[in-house]
Amino acid sequence: MKLDSKTAKKMLEDFKGKTISDGWIVHSICVGDAAAIIADALNKKGFDLDTDKARTLGYIHDIGKGVGPFNKHVMN
Repeated sequence: MKLDSKTAKKMLEDFKGKTISDGWIVHSICVGDAAAIIADALNKKGFDLDTDKARTLGYIHDIGKGVGPFNKHVMN
């Protein structure tokens, strides 16, 4: 299976209501969407980035929170 942004977003949405808070899900979607915007802007400057890969990686960067608490993840 090749992971793409559509599948990654579906994975996130499947966790809704199943963890202590859905905040990390909303955050991950925002990070993925921002990563795609940045990749697209860089491509317009001559880079050759895979926009969907950037979005996908942003979506899954906190996916572990779906299976357990990670109390030391946030930096103070």
